[in-house]
Amino acid sequence: MQPEAAIEHVLGLARQSGLAEVDVLVERGESLGLKIRDAKVEKVDQSTSLGLGVRVLLDGRTGLAYTERLEASALRRVLDEALENAELQDQLEVNLPDPAEDVPAAEALQLYNPELEQLSFEELAEVGLEIEATAKQMDQRMVTLPYLGVSRESGEWILGTSKGTHYRQRANSATTYCGALLQEGESRKTGFWFWQMRDWNRAEAAAIGPKAVKEGTSLLGAKSIQNCKMPVILDEYCAPQLLGMFFRAFHADAAQKGTSRLAGRLGEKIAGENVTLYDDPHIPGACGSSHLDSEGVLTQKLSLVDQGVFENFLYHVESASKEQRTSTGHARRSYNSGIGTGSHNLVMEKGSYSLEELCQQPERALLVTSLEGAAGCNSISGDISIGVQGFLLEKGERVKPVDSITIAGNFFDLLGQIQGLGNCYQPYLSKVFAPPMLLDGLAISG
Repeated sequence: MQPEAAIEHVLGLARQSGLAEVDVLVERGESLGLKIRDAKVEKVDQSTSLGLGVRVLLDGRTGLAYTERLEASALRRVLDEALENAELQDQLEVNLPDPAEDVPAAEALQLYNPELEQLSFEELAEVGLEIEATAKQMDQRMVTLPYLGVSRESGEWILGTSKGTHYRQRANSATTYCGALLQEGESRKTGFWFWQMRDWNRAEAAAIGPKAVKEGTSLLGAKSIQNCKMPVILDEYCAPQLLGMFFRAFHADAAQKGTSRLAGRLGEKIAGENVTLYDDPHIPGACGSSHLDSEGVLTQKLSLVDQGVFENFLYHVESASKEQRTSTGHARRSYNSGIGTGSHNLVMEKGSYSLEELCQQPERALLVTSLEGAAGCNSISGDISIGVQGFLLEKGERVKPVDSITIAGNFFDLLGQIQGLGNCYQPYLSKVFAPPMLLDGLAISG
């Protein structure tokens, strides 16, 4: 059974059973990925996925179930399972939202490019081999390319509800990535670069090999530095990573569970006046763009922090009902999971400095170009302890590469210690847009 027909089939069964509040989510994905090594295609990964999730709301009780088979018998069984699960749950004041009015066409978000579906195995392989060839010519210190791949991915999700909501959204992209291992004496470093876009640009997709080599070369000879405190600059790739690690604090359900340090602080100043943060679900081509959330609520741009003042939490239907509010359209769900909270496209407003100008602001600083894991970061307390790589700066100049160091501090304190913001975002597909940041107050441990 096709996804659209499967959704209508489940909703028809629900009507026959007298169930008034049921929603059905179908997700489907396809990908073709090639890994390149020694001038040949080493491995081909071709995959498809399909799943259907059912949510039943019965007297305020929520039941969930899912299947990966869209046959009539499986659909009957998944509805029955969702109903049985609902009877086991505690009662909550949750109701399916009414259908949103005047929902724009998903195509307006520019998430799907049919031309990408025409990228053949041969074309992808050709680009991958070119990346390898150009990377190998770059520098004699290059040992190998342990990571080199080319892929195209596509997916869609369809939401149907017993109240009449029907929404379908497709997205696709093409990706190339390359990791280059270089060695000079005892120093071995890996440079990494990637490209991911919805508009196929063969030249840009194939140009990442030399960039990965250059990245690795710049870090050769990196050493630790002594424990100290100095200004830290996160580049446009690291800044969104750090912000994303702690953004759960803005989820209303986290505050309701006592796991957000922002609980009870609406209207307070939580950051410097140079910090303005919002969620924008309608950025063309961005990874988190959508006109409806996973419950069918119309999405809208939402201010979170305006010139340092905390303005809003993110709500889905259940978390909103606990505070007698309406959902802000931030329900997030996959076919095999329950409702959670999620941002769409998180945006921190840019500043006025280029990265080079930002690096020239302090006399001496650490420029961070790579974060190494998040195990030492706690999204509840805000504590940061994370390994980094980058460069020691003096008067804006890179005087030496550094590694084997840790930066430590607290995210909620850092919001008030941003001394400057860059004027650019990382250029590839993303759902977190944060410019380079000049931070004060972080401890550096060598």
